[in-house]
Amino acid sequence: MSSRRDRRAIPVVIVAGFLGAGKTTLLNALLGNTAGARLGVVVNDFGAINVDALLVSGQSAGTISFGNGCLCCTVDADGLAEALSGLAAAPAGLDAIVVEASGIAEPRALIRMVARVADPAVRYGGLVYVLDAVAAAGTHVRHPEIGGHIAIADLVVINKADLADDRTLAGVLAMVGDLNPTAPRIVTTEGRIDCEALFDLSDRPEPADDLPRQLTLDELLRADDRGAGEQGHHTHLHDAFDSVSVQVVGPIDPRRLAAMLERPPTGCYRIKGVVWPAGAAEQFAVHAVGGFVRTERTGVRRMPAAPVSSLVVIGTDLDAGQVRADIEGLSADPDLDDEFGILRITRHLPAASQLSND
Repeated sequence: MSSRRDRRAIPVVIVAGFLGAGKTTLLNALLGNTAGARLGVVVNDFGAINVDALLVSGQSAGTISFGNGCLCCTVDADGLAEALSGLAAAPAGLDAIVVEASGIAEPRALIRMVARVADPAVRYGGLVYVLDAVAAAGTHVRHPEIGGHIAIADLVVINKADLADDRTLAGVLAMVGDLNPTAPRIVTTEGRIDCEALFDLSDRPEPADDLPRQLTLDELLRADDRGAGEQGHHTHLHDAFDSVSVQVVGPIDPRRLAAMLERPPTGCYRIKGVVWPAGAAEQFAVHAVGGFVRTERTGVRRMPAAPVSSLVVIGTDLDAGQVRADIEGLSADPDLDDEFGILRITRHLPAASQLSND
């Protein structure tokens, strides 16, 4: 395989929300994740990032490096594509890039900018919209435009739940459901969400215990939690998300697959997997977030006698039975004769991968 195929496309997750909703709190929580994820962060100002706790190890040309392997850079709208490409090429080997929308662009415009980045090393990873549980209803009345922001979100985070009573929280959940009935919704305190639901982690060797090394940020935060008499929150974050995994034996119908990827099930944040489409004697990796689809050639080009496709759907409040039925229904009919059906999959390839021998 070429080096392009060996390089996994890094998801770019956009975090947006009205002033005071908790975007930066969520950002700091992601940077302090306990899963060991390495993140690139694009912001307008380092001031809101908890730099002291992040063990800054270097700074140059608008980028700072953190001791836990994360990177952060300041950028304006015109420099976004360049910043994303630069972060994707960083030797740190990032798992994801997070863009804070505040001060850069409206969410819809920012989605378009990320989706249009030509670099095949990055892909759109979803819009996470943050709401203040206490203030959301009033903010929507005073600033109705946020309704449009919620409507295009791939995940809605209702933050500061500890400050809202049950009636207020139920009202916000209902409002979000009316504005965006298909997006998953999670209720949080201090912006803590499970980063592994948003993106996949790269496999990295564990550092040897007998060698001296600098503590990572997540280790420091866990130590602080223990010192404060807390047990930490990482063991509970997975509870907010559901995951449905299904394997399908035999080739799958590329048109049905494309339709599912482009219109994910209600409550779905993302879909990932490897598939054997009928009409193509090769395997593809697929990724979908909020209808934005990307396919990649895996380099496996000899379909086995009994090919197996595997898909994983991640979200909240998923109808697991319906999701399984939908995926099992992707099986291609034995007599399928659809010469152009595979184009529904290959049209989502990065431009650099369109040629079969690239």
